[in-house]
Amino acid sequence: MLQESVCLKCGDVGFIEAIVFCNKCEACALHRYCLDGPVVFTDEVIWFCEDCEPKKISLKTKSASLANNALQPRRKLKHCVKRLTVRNQQHKKIKEKQKNGKVNSRVHNIRYEQETESENECEPVPSNAPNTNVVPKSVLISQVTATDDLITLEVHVEAQPIAEPMWRGNLLFCDKSKTIGTVNGLLAHLSSLASPKVLEEADLFPEVLSADLLPRSAVWPNSFKKEGPTDRSIALYFFPVNERSSINVFDMLVDDIIRTDDAIRVVTENAVLLIFPSTLLPTQHQRFHSKHYLWGVFKKK
Repeated sequence: MLQESVCLKCGDVGFIEAIVFCNKCEACALHRYCLDGPVVFTDEVIWFCEDCEPKKISLKTKSASLANNALQPRRKLKHCVKRLTVRNQQHKKIKEKQKNGKVNSRVHNIRYEQETESENECEPVPSNAPNTNVVPKSVLISQVTATDDLITLEVHVEAQPIAEPMWRGNLLFCDKSKTIGTVNGLLAHLSSLASPKVLEEADLFPEVLSADLLPRSAVWPNSFKKEGPTDRSIALYFFPVNERSSINVFDMLVDDIIRTDDAIRVVTENAVLLIFPSTLLPTQHQRFHSKHYLWGVFKKK
C-alpha cells in the first residue's frame, strides 16, 4: 500500500519511509519533508488532510456575530426613522419655497425616474452597517431649485440613457453636396436629465440626417472651454443597432473622430445638433458597457 501512495503536495512517491498518512481517514499521504515547519524523521507526526482537519471556531467571532444579529432590529428602526425625518424635512422646505415663489415652474419640465418602492417604505439595512446616527447617503431627489437662468439639482444624479430609443435612422456625410459616407443603423437615446425641449426637437428628426464632419475646435461650445462637459451636458446618446455590420461601422466612426479630434454637425429643424465622442467626458462617463460612444448636445441656430 505504501508503494502506491503519492504525496498530495509534490505529487511523487518519493521516499516511502517519509510517508505520513492522515490521522483520521488514513487515505491521504504526505512526505515528512513536504510538511510545513521543521522536518521530523524520528518522532510520530500527527497530520490531518484538508477534509479531515478539525474546524476551529473562534469564540470572539461567534460572540460578535450574535451581538451583530441582536442589533439588526435596532439599526433597521434607526435607519427608517432617519430616512423619514430627512424626507419630511425636504418636503417642508419645498413647500416653503413654493409659498415664497422661489421655485420656478420650469423645474416641473424635468422628469426623473420614480422610486420603485413606496415613499414610506424603508430600505433594508446592510448586515455590516455600523450602529451610528449618520444619515444614509441614498436620499431621493424630490425637487430641484432654480435661480434666474440656472437650474441646479440639490443632490447630484448621474445621467443615464433612457432604455427605449427615441430615434432610429442613418447619418449621411456630405461634402459640397456630395455623399462621402453613410453610417446606417443608429439609435438615439434621450438622457435621463434632458429637457423636454430635447425630445420635442428630436421628434422632428427625419430618418436620414445630413451631417458634416468638422474640426472639434470649430464647433466646441464656449461653455465647455472653461470647465469641460459633464454627464449633465448630454442631451442624446448615440449607439448602433445590435447588428455586427452596424456595430463595426459605428466603432470605426468613433475611433476616427477620436483620432482626428473631429465633431459631427447636424442642422435640425430649429437647432444645430453637435455630436462628440465620449472620451471628452469625465473618466467615469467615457464608456457605456465598456465601449466608447457618441453623445450630442443642441445649440441654437
